Amino acid sequence: MNHYIIISCLFICSCASTIHDEYELRLEAITKELHRTKLIAKNAVGRISKLENKLSESIIERDRLLVEHKNETSLLRASDAFHKGNNALLTKNYNKAIIYYKKTIELRPADAHAFNNLGNAYKEIQNYPLAIKAYRNAILHKPDYASAHYNLGIVYQKNNNFDVALDSYRKAARLAHSGGQKWLKESGFHW
Repeated sequence: MNHYIIISCLFICSCASTIHDEYELRLEAITKELHRTKLIAKNAVGRISKLENKLSESIIERDRLLVEHKNETSLLRASDAFHKGNNALLTKNYNKAIIYYKKTIELRPADAHAFNNLGNAYKEIQNYPLAIKAYRNAILHKPDYASAHYNLGIVYQKNNNFDVALDSYRKAARLAHSGGQKWLKESGFHW
């Protein structure tokens, strides 16, 4: 029976040591897998951060291109409206010219030439108050615009406001507008 106890003890001890070794091996394998997973996760987080930065840069570039495209499209539409206004003015379709010049001004609010031509269209249909307003806007955006000063003088003269017309003609003449200079010279005025 002594043998039986010794063999049992040996068997239990050897089993216990095998269980312990298997447990240690599994624990070591799980630990290695955990380290590998952490490394993969760390690399993934770094890659995600780089991709987020690239995405942000791409979105900024896209937005810049959209704004640039919108501005270019607006500029082309304004130019098209301006040329259509000029054609309407030349063919004496003044109301259509007014529509096109207003569209140009809507797209390019500081376009002195569009304001001047709008004033010309209003002048032709004898809407002098709106012609004066348009010429004043042209001069506001381009104070040295000789033609706008001259056209303003014409409208004030047609409106029997000779003192203001004379002042406008003088400004046009000082800006080397030949029509203003000629009118002043023929009328006996100096600029």
